Amino acid sequence: MNAPRRPEHRPRLDPDGDDRPGERAFTPTLLVTVAWYAVPMLVYLAWVLSQPPVEATCIEGGCTVAGRLSAAIAGGWAWTLSALTASLLVAVLLRLPRAGWRAGVAGSAAAILGAGLVTVVLRTAGWVI
Repeated sequence: MNAPRRPEHRPRLDPDGDDRPGERAFTPTLLVTVAWYAVPMLVYLAWVLSQPPVEATCIEGGCTVAGRLSAAIAGGWAWTLSALTASLLVAVLLRLPRAGWRAGVAGSAAAILGAGLVTVVLRTAGWVI
């Protein structure tokens, strides 16, 4: 008679991966943080390109694709780049402890904390966002 076979136990994580428990894997954390900014920015730029040109805005930037993209980017580049920089710094700080947050969680939290911090600082300084 054959004994019942037990399913092979496999670890949930790749043991050779960058995100082992207790390891400091900065690259996946930073990539998740950047993705929180890159994906919405690409969706926004696709939306800008899909909208028909409005004559009132054509006077300032022109109705060309490049003019519409530059007008869309010009309004928020300072806030976006400063928020991304703060988020990357927070991501590194969250991954510094030996035992800590996983890469996806740390990257997501860093994006939220960095954007919130920059928003508070810029609004306090008088910028209209």
